[in-house]
Amino acid sequence: MKAKRIIVNVGVILIALFIFTSWYGARLKNENRAASALTRRYNIYLITTDKEYQYWNFVNQGAEDMAGAIGINYVWEAPERRNVMEQIAIINQAVEAGANALLVAADDPKNISGVIEDAKARGVKIIYVDSPAYEEAITTLATNNYEAGVIAGNAMLSKLEERGINSGYIGIVSVTDKANSDLREMGFRDALGEDGRYTILQTVFTGGDPLEAQVEAERLIEHNNDLVGLFGTNEGASEGVGYAIGEADREIIGIGFDRTDAMLELLQEGNLKAIIAQNPYTMGYLGMAEAVAALLGRSTGPSYIDTGVSVLEYTGE
Repeated sequence: MKAKRIIVNVGVILIALFIFTSWYGARLKNENRAASALTRRYNIYLITTDKEYQYWNFVNQGAEDMAGAIGINYVWEAPERRNVMEQIAIINQAVEAGANALLVAADDPKNISGVIEDAKARGVKIIYVDSPAYEEAITTLATNNYEAGVIAGNAMLSKLEERGINSGYIGIVSVTDKANSDLREMGFRDALGEDGRYTILQTVFTGGDPLEAQVEAERLIEHNNDLVGLFGTNEGASEGVGYAIGEADREIIGIGFDRTDAMLELLQEGNLKAIIAQNPYTMGYLGMAEAVAALLGRSTGPSYIDTGVSVLEYTGE
């Protein structure tokens, strides 16, 4: 198994290099010692949509590693399971506890914008990682989800062609009320629609639980004899797709989204033929650096940073 095609955002590499050299230089120069001491007084929180998915552990690890290198006080908080009202409460609690900056992955971009606006009014610096709200932030580090969906669609076409499959139905399993997944679906549909050889079924939605997604994927397989492909738009949906394909009595091409231990196992087994892997570690790592830069009054660069994706492909028979 290896990444045969990698979509690289050169800007991300340059920003990472700039941040590294800036901080390294700062440690060597006497005039920056005061800034290094100041960072130890700042409190920065990462608040994700939940702690259920392994994906968020990668974001946390990136933020934690940068925080440790800089010497900043860092906390990761999130609902155990996705719940926008609980996330709003956690943001309020972080602000009351003295947060100077928040790295936020917005569950619901509309409903969460009010609490973000309130936090900004109290002087809190806001950085979005993975999924922004509507309220303006200093910068957003995220995947271009529409383009990632197009890449997923092209991966589906490539895998179908490898198997000599030139027609049939393709199903999509997604997650309810998630803007990122909606954009991935849109890009996927556009890529398949431009090709024109396949019929894309109506998307089925789940709450994001892999077992629930598996049930929905199995229904698609059972009720569509000409089904040739399935696409999962996030971690939970993709795991469910992979499990359903593993139980199927005919070949179905599975394309998943997000790199986790479970997803890599499904890829190794051939139940998924490709995974569109985001870069959550980079989001957390650079997001933390951007937050510290903002607190120190330094340049934070562009308002949006595309952290890119990689295509991991099944290389077995």
